[in-house]
Amino acid sequence: MFFSLKLKIRVQLFLSARIEMSEFTESLEKIFEDNCEHLCKFEGWISTQPHIPNNISRVVLMRYFKVCDYNLERAEKLLDINVKFRIKHQYLFTNRDPYCDEFRQAINTVQFTPFPKLTKEGYSLESYRVVNSNVNDFIIKDLFKYIYMINDMNDALGPVSNGLISIYDASGFTLRHFLKLVSHTSTVLHFLHYGQEATCIQLKQIHYVNCSSVVSKVLSFFKPFFTKEVRESMHFHTNLDTLHEFVSKEFLPIEFGGCNGSLAEYVDFTVKNLHKHRDFIADSNNFFLLNE
Repeated sequence: MFFSLKLKIRVQLFLSARIEMSEFTESLEKIFEDNCEHLCKFEGWISTQPHIPNNISRVVLMRYFKVCDYNLERAEKLLDINVKFRIKHQYLFTNRDPYCDEFRQAINTVQFTPFPKLTKEGYSLESYRVVNSNVNDFIIKDLFKYIYMINDMNDALGPVSNGLISIYDASGFTLRHFLKLVSHTSTVLHFLHYGQEATCIQLKQIHYVNCSSVVSKVLSFFKPFFTKEVRESMHFHTNLDTLHEFVSKEFLPIEFGGCNGSLAEYVDFTVKNLHKHRDFIADSNNFFLLNE
C-alpha cells in the first residue's frame, strides 16, 4: 500500500475516534488511492515551503484538497494562509493541554462539541452553547483556544466530510456575554477571519436556536465582518421544528429535539479523546507550527 505506517496509524486513530459513522463515509484508504497523484504533488510543494512542517498527514491534506474542489493550486494557497495565520497569532494555538485549568474552565463555560454522526449528505455537525452564566468565566482567548484545539484534533482524526453545519444555542447567552465579546473585538475578529478565510471547512449552514434580542445585537455588531457566504448560510429558529426541516432528528441530540444521545455524552467523548491524544495535541509541530 502506498501510504506509510505512520499514516495507517492515524487512519486507525480516526476510525477509533468516532461513536458512530455515517454510511456515506468512504474508506480513507480509497480516498487516498483516488487522489494519490495530487496528494504527492501537494506534499512535494510543502517540502519547498520552509515555514510549513513536512509531517502534515494526508487526512488533513485531503481536507484542504477537497474543500478547494480538488484544485491543487487553491489548496496550496489555503494551507499557506492557514499556516501564516497560526504563526502570526500563536497565542491561540500554543500551550495546549486538555488537563489544564484554563481548558477545564472553558469547557465548563461554553459547551462546544462535534457531533458523532455525519448527515445523509455527508455533512459534519457541531454546536455551541453557554452553560455557565458567570461572565467572569467567559474568557475569550481561552474559549477560542479550546475550540481550535478540538477542531484540530477533529481535522486530524475525524471523517473527511462534505461540509459543516454549526448550531448555536443562544439560551444561555446574555447581554453581559455580548459586552464581553465587544471588549475583546480584536480577538473575535481574528476568530472570524480564521473561520471564514483560513480553514479547510466548507460551511454549509449556521443555525441559531433559542434566539433572543441579544443575538440580534451580536450579529448586527459583527455583520460587517461576515462574508456574504456566511450571511447567506444563517438560519434563525424560534422553535426546534424549523431546525428539523434542515437537520433530521436522527442526527441531533435530545437537547435539540433529536434522538441521538445527549450533548453531555458528546462533550464527554470529545474530552476523553483529547486526553487520549494529549501528547499529539500538545505538539505544535503537528498543527503547522514548527518547534524552535
